[in-house]
Amino acid sequence: MGQKPSGIERFLAPSLSKIEEEVRSIHAEIDTVKARMDETDKRLAKLEEGYKRLTDKTSKADNEMTAESKVLFDSVNEMEKQNRDEIDILKRAIDVAQRRLIVLEAKMKELGQ
Repeated sequence: MGQKPSGIERFLAPSLSKIEEEVRSIHAEIDTVKARMDETDKRLAKLEEGYKRLTDKTSKADNEMTAESKVLFDSVNEMEKQNRDEIDILKRAIDVAQRRLIVLEAKMKELGQ
């Protein structure tokens, strides 16, 4: 027959099994974290690849503009600037006209009294 375990061995046996259980649990959690990290790394790699493709496309789009399209683009920008300037001039003229109207209305009230 087998040897009978001593008192300390009987006392330590449940503790050892609990420790082994805890170690297995920790390993399982570590494996879960590793899986998540791998998934995150894959997602980051996809994002970086997408970003690289996007920057390549935008740089190609800038480089592929023909001279004619660049001139048209520049002329549109210049027209926008001119229109803004004209709008600012019109706004100032309207402000001056409104002030003059206010002065005229005040003078008309004075004459009416």
